[in-house]
Amino acid sequence: MVNDPKSQSSISRRCALTAAPFVIGAAALYNWVISPHIGYLCAVQRLEPVMGKMVEELDAVEGSIEEKLSTMRTLRGELEDVREGLFSPEESQAFLRDLQALVDATGCVMTEAEFAREEPDKRAADPNALIAVEASHADLTVTGSYEQIVSLLRMLRQQRQKVWVDSCRLDLVDPRKGRLECQLGLTLYALLQPGEHPQ
Repeated sequence: MVNDPKSQSSISRRCALTAAPFVIGAAALYNWVISPHIGYLCAVQRLEPVMGKMVEELDAVEGSIEEKLSTMRTLRGELEDVREGLFSPEESQAFLRDLQALVDATGCVMTEAEFAREEPDKRAADPNALIAVEASHADLTVTGSYEQIVSLLRMLRQQRQKVWVDSCRLDLVDPRKGRLECQLGLTLYALLQPGEHPQ
């Protein structure tokens, strides 16, 4: 039997028309469903190392922040301790006014006293400065027994605010009575509020 080319092309055409929807459906399925997922998976593969690096950097930053917060808390505690040891300007002036009474209370006699105030640095006038300190100096010469001078030094040490003894020199003035002369150099630090000028 001789194959008719017309009938063969008609069969091919029918097969092609029957297969065409399947091919179009497969191409559409690939383009709409499979291809986006493949693109998504490729993007995730490229993104995964970047995300890993970001996680490592975030962990490092978090560790650094915790360390800095801990340091900041420690420094704040130290600053509060320092602030407690400082006079206010009014307390500093009152302490220097009452210094004679403090010396007399120990039984010592003040023979000389010289007071000076150190000008604070320019930050004291800056309202944005966190802290400014003014120093006041007192150079005293007192006489008394060894026990009285030790009592005076102990009273200075027991003040709520710190009184710095910069120098202390003892000389024997009366060996028979055990009288000593003590030259003391004292410094007090007053905390100025931001923008506060010394009086």
